[in-house]
Amino acid sequence: MHKININGQSFLLRKIKKEDVEQVRRLADSCVGENLYSSKEIASAIDSSDRFFYLLQDQRGEAVGYIYYYITTEERIAEYSKLDEGIFQALPFNHGGRVGKIQSVGVDHEYRGMGISTKMMEFVLDELKKLSIEAVFIVCWKPKGTIQLQKAITECAFSFLSIAKNVWYNDTRLICPYCKGRCTCDAEVYYKLLLGDES
Repeated sequence: MHKININGQSFLLRKIKKEDVEQVRRLADSCVGENLYSSKEIASAIDSSDRFFYLLQDQRGEAVGYIYYYITTEERIAEYSKLDEGIFQALPFNHGGRVGKIQSVGVDHEYRGMGISTKMMEFVLDELKKLSIEAVFIVCWKPKGTIQLQKAITECAFSFLSIAKNVWYNDTRLICPYCKGRCTCDAEVYYKLLLGDES
């Protein structure tokens, strides 16, 4: 468990439990679009050694946010974001090993603008460092040309890698709140090198 204090308010960030799954799924549906994450996918992180789903609760114990991240490979991130793997090979770290991917960050509408996303991402970056992960990537949703995580990306010192087109279009289950159906939104891919990083 990890405590986050912002503007005099205290929050608790903890790994999800079985009884949290449906609550987290509903929160993800409201933050990033219906059906992007199934209950099964969320539950798979509970006992996983390389997939992590954290729930953020306020002082009343109410769910107000989440962050989902996992360990993967550059090849899988390139496939997910529909990019040429060669783009990743140009980055200055040892290739062919494990990398981190922040898959999703969600904060309830009532709590946005407080810097909660930044705090959760900083926690994840520290956790990935402990696992000796050299680099972490994030594919940022860009509905209507706006990256909703832009402030957190900047504050956590991520660097731009590439624009990615129609990342979620083939996910026919997803109901994008902006596209009102299949998602035609673009994305931007960012990265951060972790080892030797003291920020």
